[in-house]
Amino acid sequence: MQQCSIYDNSLRFSRTIYGLLALLAFLFKCPWVVLFTGILMLIGAVLSEYNIFYQLHYWVLRKLLKDKSEPIKKEAGELIFACGMGGIFLIVGFLLLYFEKAVGFAWVLILLTSGMMLSAGIAGICMAAIMYAVFKKVIKKQQ
Repeated sequence: MQQCSIYDNSLRFSRTIYGLLALLAFLFKCPWVVLFTGILMLIGAVLSEYNIFYQLHYWVLRKLLKDKSEPIKKEAGELIFACGMGGIFLIVGFLLLYFEKAVGFAWVLILLTSGMMLSAGIAGICMAAIMYAVFKKVIKKQQ
Protein backbone atom coordinates (compact mmCIF):
# COMPACT_ATOMS: atom_id res chain seq x y z
CA MET A 1 0.00 0.00 0.00
CA GLN A 2 1.09 3.57 -0.63
CA GLN A 3 3.06 5.25 2.16
CA CYS A 4 2.79 8.93 2.99
CA SER A 5 4.67 11.27 5.29
CA ILE A 6 2.61 12.77 8.08
CA TYR A 7 3.29 14.84 11.17
CA ASP A 8 2.03 12.79 14.09
CA ASN A 9 1.42 15.81 16.34
CA SER A 10 -0.70 17.48 13.65
CA LEU A 11 -2.66 14.28 13.10
CA ARG A 12 -3.28 13.86 16.81
CA PHE A 13 -4.33 17.51 17.10
CA SER A 14 -6.90 17.12 14.32
CA ARG A 15 -8.28 13.91 15.84
CA THR A 16 -8.58 15.62 19.22
CA ILE A 17 -10.47 18.58 17.74
CA TYR A 18 -12.85 16.28 15.84
CA GLY A 19 -13.43 14.34 19.05
CA LEU A 20 -14.09 17.52 21.02
CA LEU A 21 -16.54 18.78 18.39
CA ALA A 22 -18.44 15.49 18.50
CA LEU A 23 -18.42 15.54 22.30
CA LEU A 24 -19.76 19.09 22.36
CA ALA A 25 -22.47 18.08 19.90
CA PHE A 26 -23.42 15.24 22.23
CA LEU A 27 -23.39 17.38 25.37
CA PHE A 28 -25.48 20.14 23.83
CA LYS A 29 -27.60 17.74 21.72
CA CYS A 30 -26.78 19.61 18.53
CA PRO A 31 -27.12 17.35 15.46
CA TRP A 32 -25.91 20.05 13.06
CA VAL A 33 -22.48 20.06 14.73
CA VAL A 34 -22.45 16.28 14.25
CA LEU A 35 -23.14 16.75 10.54
CA PHE A 36 -20.53 19.51 10.23
CA THR A 37 -17.87 17.38 11.97
CA GLY A 38 -18.71 14.31 9.92
CA ILE A 39 -18.45 16.24 6.65
CA LEU A 40 -15.13 17.79 7.69
CA MET A 41 -13.78 14.33 8.56
CA LEU A 42 -14.89 12.81 5.26
CA ILE A 43 -13.37 15.67 3.29
CA GLY A 44 -10.15 15.31 5.31
CA ALA A 45 -10.09 11.57 4.68
CA VAL A 46 -10.36 11.93 0.92
CA LEU A 47 -8.20 15.05 0.51
CA SER A 48 -5.69 15.46 3.32
CA GLU A 49 -4.79 18.97 2.17
CA TYR A 50 -8.36 19.95 3.11
CA ASN A 51 -8.16 18.49 6.62
CA ILE A 52 -8.64 21.90 8.21
CA PHE A 53 -7.41 21.08 11.71
CA TYR A 54 -4.38 19.13 10.49
CA GLN A 55 -3.43 22.07 8.29
CA LEU A 56 -4.02 24.56 11.14
CA HIS A 57 -1.61 22.67 13.37
CA TYR A 58 0.89 22.06 10.57
CA TRP A 59 1.07 25.66 9.30
CA VAL A 60 0.37 27.70 12.44
CA LEU A 61 0.63 25.86 15.74
CA ARG A 62 3.83 23.95 14.87
CA LYS A 63 5.58 27.26 14.25
CA LEU A 64 4.17 28.91 17.37
CA LEU A 65 5.10 25.91 19.54
CA LYS A 66 8.45 25.48 17.75
CA ASP A 67 7.64 21.81 17.10
CA LYS A 68 10.71 20.34 15.41
CA SER A 69 9.32 16.81 15.04
CA GLU A 70 10.00 15.00 11.80
CA PRO A 71 7.28 13.44 9.65
CA ILE A 72 6.65 9.73 10.02
CA LYS A 73 5.68 7.23 7.35
CA LYS A 74 2.15 5.87 7.57
CA GLU A 75 0.07 3.86 5.21
CA ALA A 76 -2.31 6.15 3.32
CA GLY A 77 -5.07 3.54 3.48
CA GLU A 78 -4.89 3.48 7.27
CA LEU A 79 -5.36 7.24 7.50
CA ILE A 80 -8.21 7.24 4.98
CA PHE A 81 -9.92 4.33 6.75
CA ALA A 82 -9.62 5.89 10.22
CA CYS A 83 -10.86 9.35 9.28
CA GLY A 84 -13.47 7.99 6.89
CA MET A 85 -14.85 5.57 9.45
CA GLY A 86 -15.26 8.32 12.04
CA GLY A 87 -16.91 10.58 9.48
CA ILE A 88 -19.31 7.85 8.35
CA PHE A 89 -20.28 7.03 11.95
CA LEU A 90 -21.05 10.70 12.58
CA ILE A 91 -23.05 11.05 9.35
CA VAL A 92 -25.05 7.90 10.19
CA GLY A 93 -25.67 9.30 13.68
CA PHE A 94 -26.86 12.58 12.18
CA LEU A 95 -29.18 10.81 9.73
CA LEU A 96 -30.70 8.74 12.54
CA LEU A 97 -31.29 11.94 14.50
CA TYR A 98 -32.62 13.86 11.52
CA PHE A 99 -35.16 11.18 10.60
CA GLU A 100 -35.91 10.53 14.29
CA LYS A 101 -35.06 6.83 14.11
CA ALA A 102 -33.27 5.19 17.04
CA VAL A 103 -32.41 8.56 18.58
CA GLY A 104 -30.90 7.00 21.71
CA PHE A 105 -28.70 4.72 19.61
CA ALA A 106 -27.62 7.70 17.47
CA TRP A 107 -26.43 9.68 20.49
CA VAL A 108 -24.59 6.63 21.85
CA LEU A 109 -22.92 6.14 18.45
CA ILE A 110 -21.86 9.80 18.42
CA LEU A 111 -20.53 9.58 21.99
CA LEU A 112 -18.57 6.37 21.24
CA THR A 113 -17.14 7.89 18.07
CA SER A 114 -16.14 10.96 20.03
CA GLY A 115 -14.44 8.79 22.64
CA MET A 116 -12.53 6.86 19.99
CA MET A 117 -11.37 10.07 18.31
CA LEU A 118 -10.30 11.56 21.63
CA SER A 119 -8.36 8.41 22.56
CA ALA A 120 -6.65 8.54 19.16
CA GLY A 121 -5.80 12.20 19.59
CA ILE A 122 -4.82 12.34 23.24
CA ALA A 123 -3.45 8.87 23.95
CA GLY A 124 -2.44 7.93 20.41
CA ILE A 125 -4.57 4.77 20.48
CA CYS A 126 -6.59 4.74 17.28
CA MET A 127 -9.11 1.90 17.25
CA ALA A 128 -9.84 2.42 13.55
CA ALA A 129 -6.14 2.01 12.70
CA ILE A 130 -6.06 -1.20 14.75
CA MET A 131 -9.16 -2.45 12.93
CA TYR A 132 -7.53 -1.57 9.60
CA ALA A 133 -4.43 -3.59 10.49
CA VAL A 134 -6.54 -6.59 11.56
CA PHE A 135 -8.69 -6.44 8.41
CA LYS A 136 -5.58 -6.16 6.25
CA LYS A 137 -3.99 -9.17 7.96
CA VAL A 138 -7.15 -11.26 7.58
CA ILE A 139 -7.47 -10.37 3.90
CA LYS A 140 -3.79 -11.21 3.26
CA LYS A 141 -4.25 -14.54 5.04
CA GLN A 142 -7.24 -15.41 2.86
CA GLN A 143 -5.32 -14.70 -0.35
